[in-house]
Amino acid sequence: MNSHSNGKPRFHRPEGCFFIRNGFTLLELLVVIAVIAILADLLLPVLQAARMEGYRISCVNNERQMAMAWAIYPTDNNENLALNGGDESTTSAQAHLWVFGGDHRSPGTQTNDLYLTGSKYALFARTIPSFSIYKCPADLSVWPQWNATSTRVTDSRSYSMNCYMGTTSNVVPPITLDSSFKVYSKTSQFGPDPPSSRFVFMDVNPGSICTPAFGVDMTALTWIHFPSGLHRAHGVVAFADDHVERHAWRDSRTLPQLTRGESYIPHNVSSPNNPDLAWLTAQTTSRK
Repeated sequence: MNSHSNGKPRFHRPEGCFFIRNGFTLLELLVVIAVIAILADLLLPVLQAARMEGYRISCVNNERQMAMAWAIYPTDNNENLALNGGDESTTSAQAHLWVFGGDHRSPGTQTNDLYLTGSKYALFARTIPSFSIYKCPADLSVWPQWNATSTRVTDSRSYSMNCYMGTTSNVVPPITLDSSFKVYSKTSQFGPDPPSSRFVFMDVNPGSICTPAFGVDMTALTWIHFPSGLHRAHGVVAFADDHVERHAWRDSRTLPQLTRGESYIPHNVSSPNNPDLAWLTAQTTSRK
């Protein structure tokens, strides 16, 4: 400390010492914001991928539980597979399908949870008491109530069963069965057809979910129902030997989207020379 000539003290900042400045300049704040934005752009795809992978794992687990219920059912029912197909009635005195439901315009087919877990409706009600098992977490679709088309509600089912598994002759449109191909009704009927190459459950395009049965055109020329591609253009497929796999769809025609004004994707859409259709028919059934 030194003194002025008037006797008042005068302070000098010691050499090498600095005053601390409060706050940031505008330029520094902008730089920090820019860095955060760059990091967010880098991290968001990673987080999105992680979330989608979680959805896929949940979807696989859902189908695995359904495949287990399907495999258990014949052990208590003289080797008979759970019945499949559809029923356009809105009531049921007793369970007679793996899950209940008709086509798109059958009330409650996509939205009534009792059709999935009610003991009067679903053969799997005892083994799968939770309706959440029937919903893929990546499926956020909503459906119109046909008696009040302005109201849309969340779809409660994302999966359907191979129409050549347990389907009776009384099929509900748009399902059709080619009489020259096997319809499996008992476990013993697989015979030379390896269960590992016969699909049972498929996650369905939200715009194509319909009857409990997943329709397959064995000529491989048209799509009756479309599979889901919500898992990065992959579907999740459960097979008769209980294994579940992710399958990549190769053809863009396999993954249509609802167009403006549509409530559902039309049935029987022509798709010749589609490798996905060829693969699917090979996993569905075989000639008699």
